[in-house]
Amino acid sequence: MAEWAPIREKRRNPAIDILRGFSLFGILMVNMLSFLSPYLYINPYDWFKAEDRAIVTWIEVFFQSSFYPIFAFLFGYGLMVQKQRAERAGVEVYQFLFRRLSVLLVLGLAHAWLIWPGDILAAYAVFGMMLLPFLKLGGKVLMFGGAALFFIPHLLISFYLMVMAIRSPDASLLYTDWRNATASLQVYANGSFIDITKRRWLDWYAVYGPSGTWHAFLSVFPLIMAGAGVCREGWLTKRRIPAKKWLLFFCCCFAFGLFCKLLPVIVAPILPFLYIRETIGGVILSGAYVALIELCVKHRLADFLRPVAMAGRMSLSNYISQSGLASLIFYAYGLGLYGKLSVSSGVLLVVLLFLMQVLVSDIWLHRFRYGPLEWGWRRLSYRNDKKG
Repeated sequence: MAEWAPIREKRRNPAIDILRGFSLFGILMVNMLSFLSPYLYINPYDWFKAEDRAIVTWIEVFFQSSFYPIFAFLFGYGLMVQKQRAERAGVEVYQFLFRRLSVLLVLGLAHAWLIWPGDILAAYAVFGMMLLPFLKLGGKVLMFGGAALFFIPHLLISFYLMVMAIRSPDASLLYTDWRNATASLQVYANGSFIDITKRRWLDWYAVYGPSGTWHAFLSVFPLIMAGAGVCREGWLTKRRIPAKKWLLFFCCCFAFGLFCKLLPVIVAPILPFLYIRETIGGVILSGAYVALIELCVKHRLADFLRPVAMAGRMSLSNYISQSGLASLIFYAYGLGLYGKLSVSSGVLLVVLLFLMQVLVSDIWLHRFRYGPLEWGWRRLSYRNDKKG
């Protein structure tokens, strides 16, 4: 029977860890806009000063909605890896995976309500549970099913928004929700921890409440599904896909993804183009980033990117610590810099925080096998539950 324990370092796929590491950087860059401003409720084209507006635009083009898809894809990939290893070890697969996802759900909700309302862990846990019955399907069914479930609804919604924009141009404009934006500025910059926690819950509910549930499902579940299918097909294993095909995939995804992401800039910042940018463009550009990392690994740059991979191996600990550090920097119970820093200062802070995490991760993993939260998650997930 196969060993029943977390996968050992020598058997890890370096591309997966590097992708997780770069995703941490991209997600932090996007989240920083919400840490320093009420980004959830504003029209960024009117809110930010001229010198910051260009930086926000490039963040929205190259980062926004292009790194959470990689995280979601890798989450599904990891679920399939764990299922396959559990089966080989004679473990009750679905019991193990449900227990593992339940722990993640509790951690994600605590993260959302006590640290950062933009948490993604709870959504991954819920949608991962929903995917469990489908993990028995074939790899191509999961891949193409996930692609269809993502692109068909989002294309239909984009078409609907385009028709509505033609019929009622004013309804397609982006407006600032001044009531919630002003409340966020007041509470996060000056409120008590209790006041800030209440505001966090309202912000979380605005994204994951009834009005946002379907959008979250259509944006995350298909990507988790596709990631599980890619793992079953073995597309990210060594030498499975030649470098020339990865290069072609990169060029196609980068060109079309960048075109979709630039629509609000080169045409108009109206809802149809903003929606296309954040859904279709975001996912296609993320495909280009995946191909780029695969090309780097195939050309033996994995050792050069090893520090990023170290951060990726501790992705859970680093993701939570990013939020914790940023909340202490921006919220009133810390330095209280919410609404006071420029976007350029926020970008510099992102670079410094990520470099610090890369350094700490490298030092930590020289002494320990796992990150602190990864260790706790594994302790609660891996038990002596083999059959017989």
